[in-house]
Amino acid sequence: MTNLFKPKAYVARLEEVAKAHRWTIQYLTKCGDVTRPWLQRIATLGPAAPSLYLSSGIHGDEISGPMALLKMLRERDFFEDFNVTIFPILNPDGLARNVRVNADGIDLNRDYKNTKSAEIASHIEALKTLGKFDAAMMLHEDFEGTGAYLFELNDALDSSLGTRIITAMGQHVPIDQRPEIDDFPARNGIISRPEWPEAIYLSVHHTQVSYTTETPKPFPLEHRIEAQIAAVRTLMSALR
Repeated sequence: MTNLFKPKAYVARLEEVAKAHRWTIQYLTKCGDVTRPWLQRIATLGPAAPSLYLSSGIHGDEISGPMALLKMLRERDFFEDFNVTIFPILNPDGLARNVRVNADGIDLNRDYKNTKSAEIASHIEALKTLGKFDAAMMLHEDFEGTGAYLFELNDALDSSLGTRIITAMGQHVPIDQRPEIDDFPARNGIISRPEWPEAIYLSVHHTQVSYTTETPKPFPLEHRIEAQIAAVRTLMSALR
């Protein structure tokens, strides 16, 4: 299958949009010759504004997340009234090769506890400079997915938020209704799980609310992108 994602070109577009819309750009360690920018922007309301963390591109065969974030960033007022931190391209090597893992064969989203990869070591060092977030969302995809689903960790916001997010995603792609997904019990497309991916690291150190979205790769890319955007919009609406 032809790889539609070109990390260098993506980073160039991302930097162009971020500079035009006055985002602060910082960088994680490079992967080969590809930079890994991360972005911050402070709302005009200052510290009183809700704080949101977003990430994507940790698995190289999941492109709707990075593409959705770029589309959101192009909309100047999308994140208005929010303090936002975005890590949009955590695994450019995997994205360049259209594979889940990095160049050393490491699944970066399983590397936050006993860290082995340079990519996640750099990410954790950046996270240590940051404070708490009101919520976090990690944008993922499922290669064999039959519909959208969520991993939910929510100890602070309305308990119905997961249902609202998955319903918003369901306007663009089907919802996965299986009672068990990836060996985890699920209900109406929502899963809770005790592992140690990025979401768990963030829940321990940075936030009481995190969602990991999963869009189904067999469906058209434009629909998956819109489902990711709908998920972020719904989370932001709850924070408002």
